[in-house]
Amino acid sequence: MLLKCVFYLAGVGSKIYIYKQSNPNICIERIHALNGQKILGVVPNECGSKILVYGGKQLTVINVDSNTNGDISNKFIKLFEPIVCDDWLHAAIWSDNTAVLLTAHNVVQKWNIKSQTLLSKHSSKNNSILYSGLLLPLENDVLAMAGTVFSEVIIHHISDDKPLHCLKGHKGVIFSISCHPAKHLIVTTSDDRSIRVWSPRDLPQYSIHTIEFWTHVSIDCKKILYGHTARVMRSCISDHNVISVGEDSAVCHWDFQGNLLKKSIAHQNGEIWCVDTNNKLVVTGGADGGVICHPVITSVNYCDNRTIHFQMGTPKNLKFTKRKNLVILNEAHLIYYDIFNDVYTKYELTHETTYKILVIFDCKHKIAVVDMSGKLDLYEEGTENIAKLVKTINTKLDIGRIYSMHFITDNLLGFCSDNGAINIIDIKNKEPKVYDSFILPPCKERWLTAATKTHKDLYVFGDRCGNLHIYKTGQANPVQSFSKIHGRYGPTSISTNCSEIITTGRDGTIKYFAFSDNNLVSNYFKYMHCKDLEFEWIETFLGSNSELVCGFRERLFIICDLQSNTNIVEIPCGGGHRSWDIISYNNNNEEFIQFVYIKNSNIITATIHMSRIRPVHVIDGWHSKEINCLKTFKSNILDTIFYVSGSEDTTLRITESSKGYNFRKRAVFKKLSSVKALCVYELDTGVFLVLSAGGRAQICIKTVSIASYPDIKIREEVNYMIKGTDKERKGDKSWRECTTDFDPETRVMDIDLIKHGDIFHVFVGCSDAVIRIFTYNFNESNRKFKFDKEIKYHKTCILKTKCLRLSNHNILVICTSRGEVTLWDITDLNSDDVEPFFIIMTNKSGINSFSFTCISDIQFLIATGGDDNAIHLNLLKIADQNNLASTIVTQQWTSSQNHSSQITGLCFLDRYLLSVSVDQRVTLFEWKISEDGIQCNFLSQHWTDIADVHGLDLIKFCGDSVTICVFGKGMEVLSIPIR
Repeated sequence: MLLKCVFYLAGVGSKIYIYKQSNPNICIERIHALNGQKILGVVPNECGSKILVYGGKQLTVINVDSNTNGDISNKFIKLFEPIVCDDWLHAAIWSDNTAVLLTAHNVVQKWNIKSQTLLSKHSSKNNSILYSGLLLPLENDVLAMAGTVFSEVIIHHISDDKPLHCLKGHKGVIFSISCHPAKHLIVTTSDDRSIRVWSPRDLPQYSIHTIEFWTHVSIDCKKILYGHTARVMRSCISDHNVISVGEDSAVCHWDFQGNLLKKSIAHQNGEIWCVDTNNKLVVTGGADGGVICHPVITSVNYCDNRTIHFQMGTPKNLKFTKRKNLVILNEAHLIYYDIFNDVYTKYELTHETTYKILVIFDCKHKIAVVDMSGKLDLYEEGTENIAKLVKTINTKLDIGRIYSMHFITDNLLGFCSDNGAINIIDIKNKEPKVYDSFILPPCKERWLTAATKTHKDLYVFGDRCGNLHIYKTGQANPVQSFSKIHGRYGPTSISTNCSEIITTGRDGTIKYFAFSDNNLVSNYFKYMHCKDLEFEWIETFLGSNSELVCGFRERLFIICDLQSNTNIVEIPCGGGHRSWDIISYNNNNEEFIQFVYIKNSNIITATIHMSRIRPVHVIDGWHSKEINCLKTFKSNILDTIFYVSGSEDTTLRITESSKGYNFRKRAVFKKLSSVKALCVYELDTGVFLVLSAGGRAQICIKTVSIASYPDIKIREEVNYMIKGTDKERKGDKSWRECTTDFDPETRVMDIDLIKHGDIFHVFVGCSDAVIRIFTYNFNESNRKFKFDKEIKYHKTCILKTKCLRLSNHNILVICTSRGEVTLWDITDLNSDDVEPFFIIMTNKSGINSFSFTCISDIQFLIATGGDDNAIHLNLLKIADQNNLASTIVTQQWTSSQNHSSQITGLCFLDRYLLSVSVDQRVTLFEWKISEDGIQCNFLSQHWTDIADVHGLDLIKFCGDSVTICVFGKGMEVLSIPIR
């Protein structure tokens, strides 16, 4: 919701988040508006001094203070606790100090806001269940538009219970209704994936704000718009176009003639639930929890296209220069084209072969042309007022047949020739000379695709087979190599800074490498992690901006914003196999990107106004689907909390938050399938080991270092497939040594570990009822992850896996889908005779949550919660400390009265117990053990806004309060008072 172009108002669960337009990344205030109900609508009054907030069956009002000049200050105050109505609310408007509401049974209610009393009810004869509605103020009356479950829109005014109009045509329920009275337009969206535009057949001689107008008018469907591939949830009308959003993550801009002007994908492929506009900006909110502000001009006039009809032969290759002009290569000439003055200058080339390579330095002022025989021409763009090229080198290189050429630095050119010979040529003087020479390791297509030099005088080369090689001056062979980091076309670009190397490729990935911090001679770099994008051909970053990357998907040229992982530019150019170039620059504090390509022997340029198209992320999006697992960690020296979360959207995310309500996304990792389980282990101060696992039986291990905060280093250690195809499982084995064990249905449900020296023992509970044990050697020089053994004991799916330390023994706890809890002694893993030493049936069905606390060396209390809505406490005692098989149950307690749905999270806190359930309630208990048995007393219960709750994680516990994170369809940090 936009409030007079000054504030953004976002309903997040039951809370209102308020952001200033001038600084949209900082939440200035958060107000708990409703109690246990999600906010459906936010309606400011005409002067903006009061804001009506409604959702579910509740409504309240927020007062906005103004200063003496009438400017809105930062003071937002909730006037009263929510009023509870007798029906669900679908729409609301202001009528002086009266709130007019439309309910789910087509009843219009009027409430006095000052006294918080119901003034009147007005029922329609058609009391069909509504999915949407709209109220329009009239002179001395209110018009109601009701979107029914029967695909109709019923229009009536509240002074008469008879419908005035019934708009028919949709073939699904009506999800939204919007109206623009000045343009006489009604727009409806539906379950049938269509948008319908309605307007009067003839305009009566009455004002649209009168009952007479709506009584005498005839309304027809003028346009039926199809552009969404899923249900269309909402629409709004600006002065220039219609904007629609839907479950397909699409934001569609339509003109009033029904033409689709632009379609963009937002909110990380999650559903878009709401949209609003003020004619200059469009704000959308989606299932990923994000709020994005799009310029309205996104739909038109953001890209200026120009076709240059080239009359000097057939253009073969082209590049932008520093002055934003073009150098164009044809069969026999290099043409310098002054774009501004539309002037060509031709430079004749005397090369022996028709195949020529054109490259330009990153700073765009040096241009090199070479043919396969070694004839080299070097030009520099003049700095005078007259735009021209000056030839500085004209020579023949005797280095064999040349296959590729790259600018290494301003004064170094790299050439790859026969048999993988790499020659670095110094072009600082008019007589080039060999500066360095290297040999590329044997491969199928032995030439370079990308090259650069680091600040540590190391050369980094990418070859045609996707390998990355590190060379040192004076050594012909590589000192370090990374095999097949990209696809068979090789890296498309290599960029470097003081701390890392970033490579892109035509396999849809961006790879990150860091300078090694050890003294091993053969280990100059270490592979950190990978980022996967939605399109395969990733070409390069735009200038020094590491947040924008460009590439191609089929016939489209794409610019992608890595921060939000959304494509902000899509230009149909025909594909990346043609010659093209791109340049970014600023003009009058406005950012521009210019793209040029050859199509049908014509040169086409596209100038993109980035300020007109780049959206502003008011709230950064998070997961677009349910969060299955979440862990938090915090450094002792930082006041910052880090959240590691895994979701059904197949991503693992690391997010941080400090004081306030703002979260900052630090890393996103794409997995093969959903992430079901997480484990976080602190290796050292500020260094954590993160284990994640889930669908497709995939296990990943990463090292996260926050010791040098705010810089965070993330290194991918392990990507292991328990079951998969040869290609997925072979690792460093040859294909002859591999076996195929393909079972995509096996999922890892939970994971935990224990440590012995440098060796970690990882315990994995799987959906096929098998416990699998792996060992991971964390030694820097030999980090190996290998399978150790598997235990086939259980008959049903394993849901929970937990490692404990008790009475000098390592204990493994397994919980299954039939309510069974088994305890295993894993102190000696070399033993072949592995059997549980204790078995107990606690719940009647699957156990979703488990917690544990020690009472003494021989007594411990376990808590389980599951699908039977019950919490079970069992006090276990080891009768003989030398014999774990002597464990018995001494006391029990159970209750199913505190939650109405599945228990998904439990946590012991000293003498307290916290539980959370799918019913969105967080319950606090106080327990104690006495001679009469276990006593667990209810203390308090609190609501969470998170739907489909999957669990909780402890953040902080002090004497008078506990801070937890509840996760499911989103996440929420709650502070629960103890007393």
